[in-house]
Amino acid sequence: MGLVIEEAENPVLKNAGPHRHYDTVHDARKFVPVSFAPKRVVVLSKTTRLQYEYLKVKKRISDDFNDETFLKHLKKRNIDFIEMKKKHDQQVSYINAIVNELRKDDIDVRVVTRSDYTKDLALWSDLIISAGGDGTFLTAASKVRNATPVLGINTDPVGSEGHLCLTGKARRPANDVIRQFLNGQFTWMYRQRIRVTVIRPSPDDVEVFSESDGETTHPNRPCYFGSDDECDEPPAEPMIALNEVFIGESHAARVSYYEVQIDDGPLIKQKSSGMTVCTGTGSTSWHYNINRLTEQNLKETLGVMGQMGFKVDGEINEPVIEEVCKRYNQNLIFEPDAEKMAFSVRDPVFNATFPKTASRGFCHKIRLKSRCSHAQVVLDSHLAIPFNNGAEVIIEMHPEDVLSTASLV
Repeated sequence: MGLVIEEAENPVLKNAGPHRHYDTVHDARKFVPVSFAPKRVVVLSKTTRLQYEYLKVKKRISDDFNDETFLKHLKKRNIDFIEMKKKHDQQVSYINAIVNELRKDDIDVRVVTRSDYTKDLALWSDLIISAGGDGTFLTAASKVRNATPVLGINTDPVGSEGHLCLTGKARRPANDVIRQFLNGQFTWMYRQRIRVTVIRPSPDDVEVFSESDGETTHPNRPCYFGSDDECDEPPAEPMIALNEVFIGESHAARVSYYEVQIDDGPLIKQKSSGMTVCTGTGSTSWHYNINRLTEQNLKETLGVMGQMGFKVDGEINEPVIEEVCKRYNQNLIFEPDAEKMAFSVRDPVFNATFPKTASRGFCHKIRLKSRCSHAQVVLDSHLAIPFNNGAEVIIEMHPEDVLSTASLV
């Protein structure tokens, strides 16, 4: 059968060039030229479901693995190989179209998947193209610490929104999109990002006692969701998020307990279902859905006001309620290049011990100190850093962390 779907080996980096330094952070708006002719491009391809299943089964079976045992495994799990192979071939076709179009301009192209994508490779490139959906774009952006632009190509417009990609859900040939960009038919756009710095990591040698089951466990190691990779300890350098950061207990039913300081305000104790902090890019997603006003809530609020003697009848009909909700919810969204973060406290606990504070707002810096037992700081639903009792992090926004991308004209 010859299912050649192994992930590529790590590329050998050549001509990395002394003009780029990972530790030096530049404001991309000052360094990306108006006329742009990339010479070295990294294409980050999403890992297809077929690749994922293939590599997972191969790792499990090891010596006795072959195509036949792989197909038997899929059949046992009632997985449709034909449909999965169709999706995989579609991804390969998109990648080939992107690569062929780039090479028409004598561009050096390296195609990798997530496991091969490194900071050094991001430094080597003049341009990074994510070929997948929004998740692939977030992975591509996570390694960029300089002016290197990131472009998104949505390779599955049917199954992915492609909000961060050049053409969204529009079905356009990949080579046409690449050619339009190379011909200069685009404008630069910039997306602010959130910087997360671990001041004091979760103690590795501290056991956490769980009152619910009477057992002790060790804090989780940092991990990348969707993979078997683990970090031995939190990264020494700041981490970057494009959409949002979540802080809270890993288990949804646990109450998150922490101390928080917003900008230069006081450090206060807070209990909640966790906190999210987002950029303008991320304001259309989790932040929006946490805070949006529903028609049901507005109707019930007006009903209570009516019971209290306020006049809420007359012109307050269904179209008015819909329009009020629409305008309220639109105000939750802000521009991707806005130099501010929006925080939201989920289900805050207010009582005699925990005084009422703002449950959402804008800021530029947040300091958090954990009093949690099994908590994490999660960046873009991708990288999770332990945030257990005693750990401290700084979440802030800096103009120089802006990500360069493009919008087609």
